[in-house]
Amino acid sequence: MSELDKILLDLFKKNSSDLSVKDRIPLDEDLGIRKVAFDMYKVYGDHYDGLWKVEEDGDKKFLVRASDPRFGTQELDKWTASSNYEHTDVTLKYRGVPICSFSADQYGFKGEDIFTFKSALLDIVKEDQGFIKKVIASQPKLKAEAISNMFPELIK
Repeated sequence: MSELDKILLDLFKKNSSDLSVKDRIPLDEDLGIRKVAFDMYKVYGDHYDGLWKVEEDGDKKFLVRASDPRFGTQELDKWTASSNYEHTDVTLKYRGVPICSFSADQYGFKGEDIFTFKSALLDIVKEDQGFIKKVIASQPKLKAEAISNMFPELIK
């Protein structure tokens, strides 16, 4: 993404009334918020239903998104693909058990691509049983054996 594209995107986010594109909003009287714990808040109208925290910048206060919804978890049946906030790693899990991690360095995805990468990963899992077998086989021997013993349906 070019520098001009980033500037335009930031300007769009700043001027938009849609909370789903905002990561930081001024804390003012018009904003509907509810304190949920310590310094964490919920913002009414945030369709991600995420948590926000208060940060001060000089004499102004802002609500800042505590977690980026793009880096959450996507689910498909018993499979989930979750990513860390730094968008450097995606973990594929089966029934909540980590099966394999996919790093951005190795697979070439970037922060803005993480949602697409997770979707593609779950699509491959759904469509290609051979992929799952290869992923399990690529794990260290003891981990591959443990996964096979816990979930024999994965290696059929």
